[in-house]
Amino acid sequence: MRFGLLSGCILFFAVCCYSLFGHSEEAVRRAEAHFTADTIAHNAQFALERRALFWAGAFVELGFLVLLVFTKLGRRIADGCHYLTGGLWLPTVLLVGVYYFAAEALLRFPMNVGRFLHSTAWGMTSRPIEDWLVDYAKSLGVSAAIGAIVLVGLFLLLRWLPCLWWLPATAAASALAVAYAFVLPVVIEPIFNTFTPIERTQWASLEPRFRDIVRRAGVEVDEVMVVDASRQGHHSNAYFTGFGATRRIVLYDNLLNRFTPSEVETILAHEVGHWYHDHIVLGIAMATGGALVGFLVVACILLWARGRGRLSLACPSDPAALFLLLFLYVVGQWLAAPVQNAVSRHFERQADAASLKWAKEPDAFIAAEIRLAKENLINVAPLHFNVWLFASHPPVVDRIQMANDWKKGNGTADDRR
Repeated sequence: MRFGLLSGCILFFAVCCYSLFGHSEEAVRRAEAHFTADTIAHNAQFALERRALFWAGAFVELGFLVLLVFTKLGRRIADGCHYLTGGLWLPTVLLVGVYYFAAEALLRFPMNVGRFLHSTAWGMTSRPIEDWLVDYAKSLGVSAAIGAIVLVGLFLLLRWLPCLWWLPATAAASALAVAYAFVLPVVIEPIFNTFTPIERTQWASLEPRFRDIVRRAGVEVDEVMVVDASRQGHHSNAYFTGFGATRRIVLYDNLLNRFTPSEVETILAHEVGHWYHDHIVLGIAMATGGALVGFLVVACILLWARGRGRLSLACPSDPAALFLLLFLYVVGQWLAAPVQNAVSRHFERQADAASLKWAKEPDAFIAAEIRLAKENLINVAPLHFNVWLFASHPPVVDRIQMANDWKKGNGTADDRR
């Protein structure tokens, strides 16, 4: 076990170093066709510093979990919580959860402050830190509420069905994902921002163009909302969210302020593409399959871990098992990341193709991609390794190439008039 842990740590460190300092001359040459050398270097430096902050947080999280699982600390904490609750099982589970949540929040707080200060230094936000702290506290509250629901539900299943808990857990995870997707745009996101139907904003004149895109796509888009993202930063973005009756497309006010109507139209058509292809539904369905496999593997490990190791679990529902579950979750997320990101990139390419098909503005599509990359400081010459491991979207240069290929086969909007 110790040899395996040491090998894993060495591999983790090697991955970190390669993702930070690896370089691809081929990617730079491709990017130079659309971006200046200064822009390429500037964005790459931002990405490197951001990645360093990310790895620092990952080291802290994984290191803390290793300490809890592979030393006696986790067992002592669980036993201490058991003593404080008078031996009551469910309160002990909750107290162990509170301990971990509070400890991780404290450990991660410097990293989160560092990310905020880094964004400020690079001009990505000008909000006061007091305002950021309010949103950060809100996010902790939301995470705590969701975490408590998951914690109680999972441990009740572990207690009631110690050998078969993974079957109802998969169904419950799927139901929870659907419920989360449903309430996200109408309950959770409004905690942090104000959302206004576009017809009630200064950009109402764009609505007919958007409705034309929707008509071409043949989907029922009830709401196009504008979010006051400028309150928090200078990013430009748009996204598709919700489930069933709460589905909507959200546009950043920064996007509408800085991009041309044609560019915004291509971005909205991209989000309509996500809607058309039911990517949220497909994502939940595939995640359910992954959860089934993951829960089954975890169930086997929990049964194997009884009476073994530093945690010395009495049964799968032992409160100390929370630390092992969290460790396995983090490791599982890393192992699944390449697959998850590959699926996400496929979805994004489908949405890009839909945008080109319905907006029929390849030049505006390319201009929007270039502007997004510059304003959001996107690394336009990433390593293939970084794309494989981290990227939820195709590289900008690949998306531009798609638009150019489409243009060769279909022409521009002016050519078709």
